[in-house]
Amino acid sequence: MKKTGAVIVAAGLSSRMKTFKPSLPFGDSTVANHTISKLKKLNIDPITVVCGHKSDELKKNIFFDDIRYVHNEKYSETQMFDSVILGVEDIMNLCDRIMIMPMDLPAILEETLIKVLSIDADLVRTTFKGKPGHPIIITNKFAETLSSYEGEGGLRGAMESYSAPITNVDVDDEAVYFDIDTPEEYSELIEWNYQRGKGYPISSMVEVKLKAREVFFDDTSYKLLCTISSKKSIQQACASVGISYSKGSKLIKEIERELGFSVVEKWTGGAGGGGSNLTKEGERLIENYANLLKEMNKELEKRYKKYFGKGLR
Repeated sequence: MKKTGAVIVAAGLSSRMKTFKPSLPFGDSTVANHTISKLKKLNIDPITVVCGHKSDELKKNIFFDDIRYVHNEKYSETQMFDSVILGVEDIMNLCDRIMIMPMDLPAILEETLIKVLSIDADLVRTTFKGKPGHPIIITNKFAETLSSYEGEGGLRGAMESYSAPITNVDVDDEAVYFDIDTPEEYSELIEWNYQRGKGYPISSMVEVKLKAREVFFDDTSYKLLCTISSKKSIQQACASVGISYSKGSKLIKEIERELGFSVVEKWTGGAGGGGSNLTKEGERLIENYANLLKEMNKELEKRYKKYFGKGLR
């Protein structure tokens, strides 16, 4: 089989997603690592990632040491086709043909990639029920013409104007064009991928509890005290957190019994009626708990990336 390299385009702003798409959870890792690991499993090499927006974050979160990177300096004002050209120019002398795909198509099946890779043609395009998708495979001969193409339609236009025909490979995999441009599309893809039996994204979480003689403070306790601090009312805080007034009062008593001092103070009467607030010790309790949780999550993220960054397969 001809030596096949890959260009993965990840230079976009992710503006409609409102978060950085390559770092989103997918499969047993992230969109970026899940995509790259599938290609590496099929011995596609070398792999060039074209980055732009948040390039440092992208490089930091890809857990493979032999990835090549090309930076599109004008990522905010150019099209995907410009990034494709940069990636192709970087890789075309290092392999016989090049697979091209955007980073935000993480659900493409391995068997789809295998089927497309088995086709020996100048231009190979993946389709689902006749609708074009990715990946696309091109030869170096065609790659050399890309930078001089001045027509419309980007990569598709360049392929359709080329002298060699396009070989369409129809696959039973809707994911070849199921990209993720918005939070809604990401959620839809996750559920769709799960329903077809491909698992749900995994991520890490830490739960911090405080223990004296017994556990007396957890996430519910924290939310309750924070809400008392803002609403100045135990009753309103309990309603907001979703627990009964009796349960909330019991939680407060348990905290105070284990600590040996008050964390909530009450007052009655006055122009505004009665109310509640945290004592200075109560305020310190929620502040320190929040800081501890923040630092624990930060450390957990490092450990998670160390042990799960490349996924499990």
